[in-house]
Amino acid sequence: MSILDCDIRMIEKRDIISALRKRLRELFPNMQSFIDDGTITKSDWIFFGRIIYHLMNCFIVNPEKAIRRSKAQLNRILRFYEKEVRVRKLALKSDLFLKANDIDVERLKTQLCSFQENLDYWASRHESTDLCFEYEIHLYLYYKWMDNYEFDDYYQRELVMSLMNLCGYYGTRYFSLERLGSEKKVLMSEMRIGSELLRILDYATEKGSGDEMVPGSDIEVLTSEADAHLN
Repeated sequence: MSILDCDIRMIEKRDIISALRKRLRELFPNMQSFIDDGTITKSDWIFFGRIIYHLMNCFIVNPEKAIRRSKAQLNRILRFYEKEVRVRKLALKSDLFLKANDIDVERLKTQLCSFQENLDYWASRHESTDLCFEYEIHLYLYYKWMDNYEFDDYYQRELVMSLMNLCGYYGTRYFSLERLGSEKKVLMSEMRIGSELLRILDYATEKGSGDEMVPGSDIEVLTSEADAHLN
């Protein structure tokens, strides 16, 4: 992609986000008061911005690129959990290692159990004939964030439909508020994700990257905010 193409794409993203902010104010007029009184913290607001930014990036691509990126993301997640499970199993086999590093065995076992459950979930998604789309994780995080502040479920889906339309998402014609509602129920009951995945899902944008929509922030802060919503 040329520098000119990059500049055009950045302008398009700014226009999308500007229009979405207007829609956000229309659908959730009390959100600003939550920000003003500190109910929604600055770091949590940044986390929400990251979620929206990732959803936008999923919705602006063509079908071929969406499929490639979705498969690549699933492979990254699977490799991540395979490694995390393997490392913890090896650690638990070595009393010498555990004592030398003063590791809390019970905490390690709890982590292993959680990561194993996540691995099993993503392995089943990998083996399924149904494609696991890249946007699903970000949509799950979006719903988690919105639900934690008890924002209206119907308007949550309205905002998603607005974002799809603003992005010219190729799959918009297959979606409706009713279908989003049905898919939300499945996502919220079945999706297995921990805040640790933020590290491999590019939720940390470096300062000075030139990305005006997503200011730089410490990944540890975002992970902490994610924990608050996911646990």
